[in-house]
Amino acid sequence: MLSKKTKYAISALRILARHAHPEPMLISDIAQKGDIPKKFLELILLELKKHHILESKKGQGGGYFLKINPE
Repeated sequence: MLSKKTKYAISALRILARHAHPEPMLISDIAQKGDIPKKFLELILLELKKHHILESKKGQGGGYFLKINPE
């Protein structure tokens, strides 16, 4: 059985992989699309970044994106 955290992480990764725009995605957009609590998602995304799965960009146009091509 997968934990809630794991299910949310997989959901967030699927959303990011399907994101057609070259710009990073905001946490709030990922949370809304995946029906994931925003505060919990923040912790999950930080952990995925720590493990070099995601990258982030700060400031205007910032957010999270996959570090490697999903294909």
